[in-house]
Amino acid sequence: MINRVIVGLDGSNSSWVAADYGIYFSVKLKRPVVGVHIVDIRLLETPFIEDLAGALGFTTYADITPKLKEILDERGKAILNEFAKKCREKGGDCSIAQAFGIVANELVEMADPEDLLIVGKTGMHNKFAPLFLGSTSEAVARKSKCPVMITTNKFKEIKRIILAFDGREKSVHAAQYLNDFAKNLSIDKVTVISVLEEKSGEKEEHIKDLLDSYIKIDYQLHFLYGYPEEEIERYIKENREEIDLVVMGAYGESRIKELILGSTTSFIINKSPVPVLLIK
Repeated sequence: MINRVIVGLDGSNSSWVAADYGIYFSVKLKRPVVGVHIVDIRLLETPFIEDLAGALGFTTYADITPKLKEILDERGKAILNEFAKKCREKGGDCSIAQAFGIVANELVEMADPEDLLIVGKTGMHNKFAPLFLGSTSEAVARKSKCPVMITTNKFKEIKRIILAFDGREKSVHAAQYLNDFAKNLSIDKVTVISVLEEKSGEKEEHIKDLLDSYIKIDYQLHFLYGYPEEEIERYIKENREEIDLVVMGAYGESRIKELILGSTTSFIINKSPVPVLLIK
């Protein structure tokens, strides 16, 4: 059972969708939701301030830092107050928190293993400093001790879930997590997709045996054949209107193999048109 739902808020459209999901889970699961805003300290570092000062026509940047910090702090408070108002109106059990630091690191530190972290796929900072700040959502997904849900640009009530399952440890964890998660959302049947390199009766039976051992709710299984990331992406996009959430294990490959071949998890995070829930 989820202990708390923690939502990263930065004022972007994507983070407000994440907020909608956080409030939805709070009401549906009767769990507290915490709205968190992190002022990224890298926005206050000298190189960024120098560039900002130059862009604004200032000859010195010394006086900009305190003012910028104050502005970012006040903006964060306004975002959190708006979240709290929205949460109360919808009947959620909410609290708010703000901190200064590196966004991904602070969010991960705030969450316990029994929590659920929700972040938007694209944040406000990506619009003007994507290379400087990197992908917060992917960094959170990699570092988090708890499950991470990465939302897209539209909220949908969760009624139809697919599980991407390959039989390895992380996907087994995802299957086990799904039992209570789906039950608590009043979902009694899920769709499972499993990608094999080629048709193999032996491998298909092995996957079925594992699913029967670990999934305690009804499921419908589809086998796909080819490269996992390509086939999963294709299936999600072709069935996007019938899918509300994709559940999968997070980063099942070794880091060395990921560097050489890439990560299926990262690929799906970036390509999926529906929210993705990653289980450690």
